[in-house]
Amino acid sequence: MASWKLFLDYLEENHGHRKATLIMHTDPFDGEGPNLTVASEMLNIHDNVFFSSERIEFDKMNILYNISDFCINISYAEGFGLPTLECMQAEVPIIAVKTGGLTRQVVDHRDGSENGVALDVEVQSLVGSQQVPYIYEDYVSCRSISNAMIKLYEMDPAEMKKLKKKVREYALSEFSYQKTVDDWDNHLEDISKTWREKYERWSCVTF
Repeated sequence: MASWKLFLDYLEENHGHRKATLIMHTDPFDGEGPNLTVASEMLNIHDNVFFSSERIEFDKMNILYNISDFCINISYAEGFGLPTLECMQAEVPIIAVKTGGLTRQVVDHRDGSENGVALDVEVQSLVGSQQVPYIYEDYVSCRSISNAMIKLYEMDPAEMKKLKKKVREYALSEFSYQKTVDDWDNHLEDISKTWREKYERWSCVTF
């Protein structure tokens, strides 16, 4: 939300308006997170934020995707990232941190191009718990996120049209059901046939 404020301030300063709305499909009063309503009021952006807090059907979600100019996922440890992939299927570019499964979505592994804006990890924190002894969390600055929004907002319309078609083609090509099933089957078959020669032994050193 702090990144959204920076984006709105840029719009007002450089384009003379604040005509933009951040759609957040989440419960602003979720007990596991901050009070997003209070946060939006504190940042003075409450008029430019809409909370979609109810569970809705797939066709309604598709409407949200289709009215969006881009989708943002700045998770610090994302296993896959389903909303971003669904957006790409609806021809919506994405802004995402290069962490976990998001990397394969926002970066086209075939040529290294981006399906929107790929954000480099700027700060990495080593955290953990009793169940998970250690794990890295990947963070990016609010300014970098805001700059990514500005980049897509100011993109030439013809280039944006090409990007929209590209992200949909990539999603359908690389994440189709058939390809996912085939890749899973091929990898399991390869492991069962070659695990002996590919097996690498690890040594444990106690200090």
